[in-house]
Amino acid sequence: MNAAETHSEMPQRQPAQPFNIDLKRILYRAIRYWYIVLLSLTIALTYSFFKTRYAVRIYPVTTSILIKEKEETSEGRLLYNNPLVSGFRNYLNELYLIRSYPLIQRTLEELNFGVAFYNEGNVLTTEIYDPQIKVSIIRNGGDHRFYVKLISTTQFQLSKEEDKPSPKTFSLGDTVTYDGLTFVFSFDQSSGSAITINQPVIFTYSNPAYLSGSYVSRLQAAWAEEGAGVMNLSIDGSNPRKEIDFLNGLIHQYQQYDLEKKNQVASRTIDFINSQLSGISDSLRMAERQLERFKNNNLMTDMSTEANRLYEKIGTVEEQRAELIVRGGYFKYLHDYLKNESQLDQIILPSSVGINDPILFSLVSKMVDLQMSIKMYNSTENPVVNENKRRINELRKDIIESVRSQQSADKIKDDFIARQIKEIEKQLNGLPLAERKLVAIQRNYSLQENLYIFLLQKRAEAGISKASTTTDITIVNPPMQSGGPISPKPTQNYMLAVALGLGLPALLFMLFELFNNKVQSKEDIEKVTSIPFIGGVGHKSGEHNLEVLISPKTSITESFRALRSNLNYFVGKQEKVVIMITSSISGEGKTFTSINLASVFSLSGKKTLIVGADMRKPKLFADFKLANDVGLSSYLAGIAGFEAIVQKTSYDGLDLVSGGPVPPNPSELLLTDRMKDFLAEARSRYDFIVIDTPPLAIVTDAFAFAEYADHSLFVIRQNYTPKALLRTVDDFYRSGKLKNISIVLNDIYKSGPGYGYGYGYGYGYGYGYGYGYSTKKNGYGYYSES
Repeated sequence: MNAAETHSEMPQRQPAQPFNIDLKRILYRAIRYWYIVLLSLTIALTYSFFKTRYAVRIYPVTTSILIKEKEETSEGRLLYNNPLVSGFRNYLNELYLIRSYPLIQRTLEELNFGVAFYNEGNVLTTEIYDPQIKVSIIRNGGDHRFYVKLISTTQFQLSKEEDKPSPKTFSLGDTVTYDGLTFVFSFDQSSGSAITINQPVIFTYSNPAYLSGSYVSRLQAAWAEEGAGVMNLSIDGSNPRKEIDFLNGLIHQYQQYDLEKKNQVASRTIDFINSQLSGISDSLRMAERQLERFKNNNLMTDMSTEANRLYEKIGTVEEQRAELIVRGGYFKYLHDYLKNESQLDQIILPSSVGINDPILFSLVSKMVDLQMSIKMYNSTENPVVNENKRRINELRKDIIESVRSQQSADKIKDDFIARQIKEIEKQLNGLPLAERKLVAIQRNYSLQENLYIFLLQKRAEAGISKASTTTDITIVNPPMQSGGPISPKPTQNYMLAVALGLGLPALLFMLFELFNNKVQSKEDIEKVTSIPFIGGVGHKSGEHNLEVLISPKTSITESFRALRSNLNYFVGKQEKVVIMITSSISGEGKTFTSINLASVFSLSGKKTLIVGADMRKPKLFADFKLANDVGLSSYLAGIAGFEAIVQKTSYDGLDLVSGGPVPPNPSELLLTDRMKDFLAEARSRYDFIVIDTPPLAIVTDAFAFAEYADHSLFVIRQNYTPKALLRTVDDFYRSGKLKNISIVLNDIYKSGPGYGYGYGYGYGYGYGYGYGYSTKKNGYGYYSES
């Protein structure tokens, strides 16, 4: 049993998995095209440098405030115990309230942040922030942008373009109307203003309502920790001084809002009591005049002991009735207010008129807080606003129901008091007429006086409470810049530039690897087919195909010598060997491989015959400068004998049978018995017969030679042969249509470090991996098409 038979009986390997991305090959491609990587990295770093150099610096500014859980007891409350300010505070709302549009807009208007000045540079425009520059906006018609230039300490010029030839001149401190904006511009230059004479700057005005959105988005608010009353505020901006002023102004406005929220209860209470006093004072004056006339017209001005007793008794009852009258007036006010008014935060708390019912007080206080929360939101579509409105409607119904309950209870008390008064009046009827009149007059006067004194007391309590109210908002840490600029970040930018500069070429090489469907290396072959790999041939730079005969010491010649040695593992020690050389498509180097492999055999002293079996496109003869008048087609057609078709080359031991004239039926000629006779005759005369056949993917002529060949070499060209064709050849091999076959990788380009085959001069032979492309011919170097 020879080596070829032994190989044919060897178990076939299973095909490997489909193609995967070869990271090592991507790395070597990146090393080879280092200039692309360097260019990408340079561009990325240059862009990062200019971005870092000219980007606006952003600085963080932070502060902390304390929101007291309960207001400290004031002297007014300690003396009068009249809690006009609700102690209820929903801390979940505070984060939203301080970032609300109305509060921030109020802050921006107070600080006049709608006005801004900018210094326009060649690359970067920066804001000039100087609170000493005073611009009072009187009337505006939208956003504005002008160029301002001081021409003296008393005058300035305005223009809509920096290079406008005829700008308008105005005096500082005068009211100016320009392009729809009316304002007064003044500043103290002696204090070191940021604007100097003859320096044009950009002046802009924006509506604070529009600016609010920017500040709301940049302002961050969070509790210092869970359960704490300390709130941390932070904002980032290009001008730390301006952001510090903004936070100071925001805290001030927040404190004012807190005081207004508390004092509005006392203020409304005072207004309510004043309206009540205006009516009672008239009744009191009438009672005084009536009492005075009675005393002037009657000698008897003192009451008897019995009359004094009854008067004191009815006076006590009348005091209770006066309290019910005040309560009734408040309940009527509360009921009408809830029915007719929409601004429910203006309601008067029941405690302000002496009604200390805890349920009613809690309901009214919660409704006021919810209404105040709604006012702090800019959008009516906010889900928090909708939820608060729903809760207010529920509270409105609960308050009205509570008022009705209170009125029912007061009705019972009023009926009881009326019965007491009626009983006392029966006893008064037994007194003399003069005494009865005096008691009635003093009784009316006492009732009006008690009501008046009661309301005066409540007004005094409300005034003291208002005067003693303090805000629950205190500053823990004042606004300050916390650290250096947070943007741009040079280290991060340069790291990102390096990542992009290296990543983009890597992605490019990866995509090239992913979408490249051509065979690149031995690994590509082994991933698809189980056909044995016999060796590789390097890239040929010359125009001739006789590489071994003309240049016997090149690395390509050494690769063919190595190929000859490796064939011994497949054909053993046979004296007569037929080798078929084929490929999948044209242009893969079958003819080049056939000529040089046969040349190696002839140089080793073996009598060698090259057979050009491609009868459709014969051209092997041209490399040896021979004729094609007769050839294989002539013999198979019976036109010429064996001796007539064999041509001697100019090299010893190397003969040629060309394809001959192109026949009309080359496939049928190969199937005749003369084909078998031709190979038998060739075996008898030559040691090695190398058959150059047409491509398998185009015609099936090679299958006719396969059964006569001792071994077949399937030529694949680097970066030329489609990977999909390897699967077709593998199917032929596994199905048995092609036996005793191995693969040769041709045209391996060696240029610098690579992932491929490398060849050295002399007898050294080894293989690695490498890639390269020639600009000659079709981009893959010179080759011989079969």
